[in-house]
Amino acid sequence: MELINSKSNQNNQANQALNNNSNKLCEQLLKQFFLYCSSTLLVAIALLVSPVQAEDRLVVIQDSESITPELETLLFNADPSASRVSISVLKAIILNNEQPHTSTKDSLSSVASTKDIHSTRSLNQAANLLPEPSIASIESASWLNHIVQADVPTPQPSEPFSQPASSNAPREPLREPWQISVEPYFFIPLDVRADVTAAGRSASIRAGLGEILNLDRAFDAGLRLEARKNRFGLIVDGFYLSAGQSGNLGVTFPQGSLQNFGINTDVRLSTDGSVSVRQGTINLAAFYRVLDTPLNNPAKSSNLYPRLVVDPILGLRTNIRKQEIEVDNIRIGNTTVPVDRDFSFSRTTVEPLIGARIELDLSEHWTMGIRGDVSGFNINADRDITWNLLIGTRYHLSSSTSLQLAYSFSDFDFEDGEGLRRARLNLHQQGAWLSVMFQF
Repeated sequence: MELINSKSNQNNQANQALNNNSNKLCEQLLKQFFLYCSSTLLVAIALLVSPVQAEDRLVVIQDSESITPELETLLFNADPSASRVSISVLKAIILNNEQPHTSTKDSLSSVASTKDIHSTRSLNQAANLLPEPSIASIESASWLNHIVQADVPTPQPSEPFSQPASSNAPREPLREPWQISVEPYFFIPLDVRADVTAAGRSASIRAGLGEILNLDRAFDAGLRLEARKNRFGLIVDGFYLSAGQSGNLGVTFPQGSLQNFGINTDVRLSTDGSVSVRQGTINLAAFYRVLDTPLNNPAKSSNLYPRLVVDPILGLRTNIRKQEIEVDNIRIGNTTVPVDRDFSFSRTTVEPLIGARIELDLSEHWTMGIRGDVSGFNINADRDITWNLLIGTRYHLSSSTSLQLAYSFSDFDFEDGEGLRRARLNLHQQGAWLSVMFQF
């Protein structure tokens, strides 16, 4: 029994010693924790007692510069309500604690020598209040250091030959959005001359200013769409022409067409009938603005006018034409012979187009311009060439609406085939051009 009691006493003593050691270890850890917390609190209190006005008063102390009384007043007697401690100072205080062989006082002194604006007296006061950190306290604060380091921006290496940003540095040209314009236009023919041949039979249309209203059909109109971005642009232009005349017409019949009447030569006869021409034109083109510059010297005058604009044009033109001659009666001397025949020809051609546009902006409201193009180049027929010329002025009612008044010249010359298969259209007209342009 005595042996058992002695062993039990030994176990109790061992347990009591183990509990004492555990309590001492916990007390040491708590002391280290409270020491660290009190140290951090003292640093915060010391810095708040003598705050620093880092952002409102930009004062930089050089290493070789002595502190004057005025500077000392500025540093140590700043308005606490307007002062703020530089965040880099606090980060530097904690980050420097990672060095196990560097004291907190030395860390504060090294921070005081940087160019961050702070109070040297405040840091010295904080250093005197802090004990020398131990290795255990430094390790226990490593989690806070990692949090602070995560907020510190990583310096990016500068690219070679890089230059600091400057307001005088050249800027990239602004990319303009697409500018869309829609322009319906009308053509008022003041002079129309057309020589029409279908199946070898020929008739003519002649109309001047006094006779233009006597045409059975006289309609010329179109729609022009244009899209431009920076210097490059696209054009879609559709035009429809219709002209005709009826009544007593002079028709030329080729050799062999009137053999039933005993006529075997080319002959021109008076007929009762009509002649008509219908033609649709679709232009698909692109242009590039090679010149857009004021004519006066920009160094001497800020006025942007007059301004010269030049646009070469290149594209394709599609012509859809139909011409028809109707002969009801033929007059041979005093004899009227009924014929009741229709002679027609139709063809669609696609041909290259080359043109240019030159405009002179006189002011914000007035623009003068000339536009011309040529197409065909005898590619689709024995003779096939078309040219247009437009000279006029434009008045800008607003930034999105303008009116144009111009004078237009156009000529279409087509001929193909021989004899009774011969087809020809030589159409020339000139007149007033009216249009309204809407820009988006």
